[in-house]
Amino acid sequence: MAIWSPPEVNRVNRQRLIAALIGGVIGAALGRAIEPLGQGPSSGHQRFTSLPYQRLYRAYPRIGAGVGALAGLGIAAVADAKRRRLKERKHRSGEP
Repeated sequence: MAIWSPPEVNRVNRQRLIAALIGGVIGAALGRAIEPLGQGPSSGHQRFTSLPYQRLYRAYPRIGAGVGALAGLGIAAVADAKRRRLKERKHRSGEP
């Protein structure tokens, strides 16, 4: 049994999902770009050798993807709220 939802809701959810995916990809790329900071300047070896630091070093892309997805989702939600507020303001003022 399907629950009907207005096309507006589906469009907004799709926009939020796309914004979260794009943010996640950008965040993962940035996380991958800062991975070398955990290595020595010229030797190419990891600066920190304990196990927690090694795991953190490998997790930078995943952390970046999560933060980027949350940021993208937040930006899409704020843009949608602004769009709705402007639409309501136009409706109340009687503008076309």
